[in-house]
Amino acid sequence: MKSVKIPLSVAVMAISVGANAVEPQGIQLDSGITLLPSVDLSVEDNDNVYLQPEETQESSTVTRLSPAIAVAADLGQTQLGLGFAAEKGVYSADEDDDYTDTRINVGADFEMTSRHALALSAQVNSLHDARGAGTTEGSAALEIKDPDEYDENIWDAAFTYGSANALLNMTFGLNRYEKEYQNNLNVAATANRDHVKTTLSVDTAIYVSDRSNFLIDLSTANIDYNEDNLITEGREGSLTKALVGMSYDLTGKLSGSAKVGAAQRNFDSDDVDSDTALSWEVQGIWTPRTYSTITVFTSQSSNEASSVGNYIDSKYSMVSWEHEFSEFFALTADVSLASDTYYNEADDREDDTLTYGLKGTYSPTTSLDVYGSLKQAERDSSTAGLDYDQQVVTLGVVLAI
Repeated sequence: MKSVKIPLSVAVMAISVGANAVEPQGIQLDSGITLLPSVDLSVEDNDNVYLQPEETQESSTVTRLSPAIAVAADLGQTQLGLGFAAEKGVYSADEDDDYTDTRINVGADFEMTSRHALALSAQVNSLHDARGAGTTEGSAALEIKDPDEYDENIWDAAFTYGSANALLNMTFGLNRYEKEYQNNLNVAATANRDHVKTTLSVDTAIYVSDRSNFLIDLSTANIDYNEDNLITEGREGSLTKALVGMSYDLTGKLSGSAKVGAAQRNFDSDDVDSDTALSWEVQGIWTPRTYSTITVFTSQSSNEASSVGNYIDSKYSMVSWEHEFSEFFALTADVSLASDTYYNEADDREDDTLTYGLKGTYSPTTSLDVYGSLKQAERDSSTAGLDYDQQVVTLGVVLAI
């Protein structure tokens, strides 16, 4: 049977019910159209649902139901996709924390010639930040009634010139990200976080050998906030990044990429100093056996802040190990460390968050997963009242046709 090519963004959302072993084949319809339905049902026990210090932490059972459906059309050199996903969360501790998130994706890939390709995608999301995250952290999470709700619109376009093993491959990208909060406009001042970020990028891969490429990634982003006041003036500006490095596939068992460079953030306000910092993205994948994979990833980036500060300098490192003990059972272990510095605040807040976990997945068929996981997170913050320890135990089942 001819395989169906699904635009990446739609395919990811169609199976985003969990990082599981399900291998959905979809329901084949006429004219190269495939229907991809899935559903994830999980129950978690969270011993610190609002990310509080020990003296104020509260526990809750959270039940989540996440249905998703995608439609993919393979028209030869053109692939089209449309996807919808929802998630309903119910809290045992406080029904005001209940939420319903939705995501809608549409994507199209056009292979115009053997050397020219165009990919377009759009996302319309209605999401939330649980109390204790986003704009409300520490004691502020206990002072509001409802979690933050916001809408996202994301538009992507990428034109690629090149082909496999060509001397030069270039991808020109345009991304527009729009975020607008829907509640807590006065209580948590969420209106001050509504913004638009427009990014232009050029990613270049220069052929070195069959197993390596030289990489040059350039991007520039413009950040505009919807509200016009002294707070938002200190966040508006631009972010320019330049990275160089290599991609590699050394032995067929070891592959990845390493890029390093600089990121410069400039602000429209003369009262906020510009900043230039080292930036990097490094990933390595080692597959000593076909059934065992170790992944290492580390990065440094400059991100928009949801709570305090003009921006966040984020350093992130992660190691994961995935091992398939049999065709029916797999185990994943991971550990990560995030170090965030919130700049241009009076005290330059610094957070270190250590997260580690274990997840086991039983797959009696290619369409069904039963999984259980344990996750532990610990944050050490320079700001009083923001330290926390959290343990989350989850049991769930995924069905994807």
